[in-house]
Amino acid sequence: MLTVIHLYPPHHIGGYEVACQSVMERFAERGIEVEVLTADHRMDGVDEAASPVPVRRLLRPWWDWDAWAPAQMNLRERIVIERNNQRALAETLADFQPDVASVWDLGFMSWSLATLLERRRIPIVLTFLDDWIATAYPFDAWLRIFENRPWLRPFGTTLRLETHPPTFRGAVASNASRMIEQSIAANSRWTFPDAELVPSGVENRAFPITAPRQAPWSWRLLYAGRMTPQKGVATLIKAMALLPEQASLDLVGHGHDSVMRGLKALAAELGVAHRVAFSVASSREELRERYAAADVLVFPSEWPEPFGLVPLEAMACGTPVVATGTGGSGEFLEDDSNCVLFKPGDPDALAAAVCRLAQDPALRSRIVTGGTATAKRMTMDVYADRLEVLHRRAAFGDQAQVPV
Repeated sequence: MLTVIHLYPPHHIGGYEVACQSVMERFAERGIEVEVLTADHRMDGVDEAASPVPVRRLLRPWWDWDAWAPAQMNLRERIVIERNNQRALAETLADFQPDVASVWDLGFMSWSLATLLERRRIPIVLTFLDDWIATAYPFDAWLRIFENRPWLRPFGTTLRLETHPPTFRGAVASNASRMIEQSIAANSRWTFPDAELVPSGVENRAFPITAPRQAPWSWRLLYAGRMTPQKGVATLIKAMALLPEQASLDLVGHGHDSVMRGLKALAAELGVAHRVAFSVASSREELRERYAAADVLVFPSEWPEPFGLVPLEAMACGTPVVATGTGGSGEFLEDDSNCVLFKPGDPDALAAAVCRLAQDPALRSRIVTGGTATAKRMTMDVYADRLEVLHRRAAFGDQAQVPV
């Protein structure tokens, strides 16, 4: 199996890439030969840990990581990047000769990679943990040249470079949520009416299910995830000004420098900077400890969240969850059952939800118990099992045998 993804841990930005890693490592343990082809981007301060799955960090993206924006480049630079990427795939296929290609995300990547896989008649499985296929194609600075100028394709041919986008005809696909399915159906030039609904799950090895616990309330709030405007971190900081002075907030995650400066300035402006800590977890083990130490995990997302692994991780650790339930996260977050929901973008509603949790031990006990049950049901083991079935079916047909 050749896995193609825009980033792969430890050099990654979110749960999408971590989920891919978890599945690939399980596949390798089950005797499936896996190699990963991904971008050459390396994050500062991140060590290259040993991986049980071979990873080829050879692809060059159409993205400027420092500016956090599409890369600005001339025609020559585009040709250099596209030639590198198509060559990297060709060399990988020559060395590895996969039975199936597992494509997880082509965001910031050369979409011609999928076209070349199709030309080699290599079955493709598309895994959608968000709706990247509806939004990411315009970032491809090479294929964009030919999108409205098909008469230029002979130019690409003279360079021996692919200039056509993939068709994805015959590709097997799965969606982690109905929200993703609906967004792709409404907004993508490629649609997959036969895609299966395969909800993702918590990494139950890094976050083993913890028995429901009762601990004194200490007003320790936790946010874990990317620091981006749509994640609602600013709303959470505003809510801190409405909570008691003893309340503290631990913000754990990566963010662009400009976003981090804005959040720190907001905390200072509201007079809560001394109660808000910014940090990055060095490992899943450290993140598990952060969950366990918190009185509540706040998931304040303000955009149509494709899925949402963070609440599941907190549930596995026995930590109560307060959340907005936007997008796909609302498909497993149930108010008063496994979380307390509040209106997105509303600091008063967020503060009220936290205060309600603080004042009602019975409510805390109920949603922790419900969260534990949810985390037991939605695990990475279950997710990998279902994806293995799809990959074997794509590679070997409906009669493919899946080990029990």
